[in-house]
Amino acid sequence: MSIELHPDIGKLDPASLCYSIYSQLYSNFFNAQDRKDDTHPWGVVEGDDTSARLKNTAFSFAAAISGSVAGEGGSDNGGILLGYLKKSGGDMAGVLRANYGFEAGIGNNRIFSLYKDGNSSGVQINGDIRIGGNNFYLGDEKVLAYDHLTATTYIHGTYLDTGNASIHSNGEIIFGSKQSGVYISPSTVLVGSYPVYHSGNANQAAIDWKMKNGMISGNLQVTGSTTLNGMLHSLHGAELGVDGRTILYINKAGTTLSGYLSFAVGYGIKIDNIPVLIRANENDIQLGAVGGDLLLANEHTNKIRLLAGLSDIDGDNILVSKYGAGYFPDALTVRHHYGNELLSSYRVDDADEGIVIHHKLRFGAYNGVILQGNKERLDFISQVEYTSPEINETTECRTGFEHGISTSLYRPLNSPSYSLFIKSDADFINTNIPLEVKGHVGIDSSLTRLTDNCLYFNSENYLLSATGGIKHYGNAYFKNSLSSEHFSSGFAGSGWAILRNETTGNVAATFDEVTVRKKMRIYEMEVQKMYTTNGSLWVSDSCSGDKVEKL
Repeated sequence: MSIELHPDIGKLDPASLCYSIYSQLYSNFFNAQDRKDDTHPWGVVEGDDTSARLKNTAFSFAAAISGSVAGEGGSDNGGILLGYLKKSGGDMAGVLRANYGFEAGIGNNRIFSLYKDGNSSGVQINGDIRIGGNNFYLGDEKVLAYDHLTATTYIHGTYLDTGNASIHSNGEIIFGSKQSGVYISPSTVLVGSYPVYHSGNANQAAIDWKMKNGMISGNLQVTGSTTLNGMLHSLHGAELGVDGRTILYINKAGTTLSGYLSFAVGYGIKIDNIPVLIRANENDIQLGAVGGDLLLANEHTNKIRLLAGLSDIDGDNILVSKYGAGYFPDALTVRHHYGNELLSSYRVDDADEGIVIHHKLRFGAYNGVILQGNKERLDFISQVEYTSPEINETTECRTGFEHGISTSLYRPLNSPSYSLFIKSDADFINTNIPLEVKGHVGIDSSLTRLTDNCLYFNSENYLLSATGGIKHYGNAYFKNSLSSEHFSSGFAGSGWAILRNETTGNVAATFDEVTVRKKMRIYEMEVQKMYTTNGSLWVSDSCSGDKVEKL
């Protein structure tokens, strides 16, 4: 069934205490309900059963309270709060104190209240403030003042600090006077009657800008040319280029050049005020150091490639060509692993110049045969492996060549004579081809020599080649036998021989014929057959034979 509204509610006097309590209680009950949905935020619909029940409950409480306080609500008692202001309003006859909080408003809306929040307390005003006087004080000091005649508001204070707030004005702001001070309006800013240029009026092609010092926190962009009459400081990097393309880039890593760097004649790059890269003339570039060495490449360099020849100071001689040909007209010195000089060139004059080998000259490999010499001698050195059942070793053999005073017996006696001496610790000299000499081949300190067609032992004894044979000069001594190329003994044999019997020591001669022009002495003779022609055969002492024929 539906709830009926209490009939006395409609009879309440709006100025009565009961109505005031009723209204306040109903408002509190109404706002305390749970919301239903977005269109019913208080959970109650005015006029429904819940609303009627809340009004009846609020009226019952209000009637009881107002009856006991002010004698309203049908109570016969006079009330105990008749000396207090009614909720509906009244006049104060004394001081109003509210030291435990205070709120004030209108139309059941709070406009003025006191608050305490944590460590702070104060007054909160939720509406407009209208001050009828001309002055406003804070901390017993006048802060604001208003002049009705000039419609001017004055702010008093040593400093005005707006914090992080913004100041907005549609009018004008003047510091000092408009003629000599600072004048600010929505359209212009004047300082001493001169306009102040800013991004709005200075960012135009027709505006000129002139100032003493300037600091730009953002970017500076110049469309036209820039002329600097002083020093340019750019300590955080720079980019320079042309036609929108960066050519010179400076950053923390260094300077990057993406274009050509051209120098006029006589100019270039200096380090410590010393030229290190100079355009010496129209065609030449000079590269140098600052008192030290000129270092080419580093540990990260694979190789240094010459695209042109390397010449001397005059440019007349190519020392090293781009393909590796070397030419050193002044001098050449060769070392290895920072050792002593191994090879060098020298020159005394046109007739005396050449190459000096200071140590060993090897062939084929680092352990190959050696040519080694000094001021007087040239040595040929090689390794010889000797292998036999008893010996297995490698021996170094040395053969030296040098010139010295001749010891030949055939040296000229009217002038100094010199010889080429070949000295070796080997035992023999062996050639696999014929050995030919001009003049003669001789023996040191000996008259023996071999010349063309003649073998000399001295000036009296020698063998001389003659037509059809050999001439023998001097006596001939044979210790053993002497024979023709082919010889066989006996009467039917052939050839001739003078043979020494190894047993008896006797010497026997065998010839086909023997002609003795004068005397021949024979102490013992064995004759197989004898003929005499044109003469006589004389036999002294005795004669014997196996067979005797009578003449």
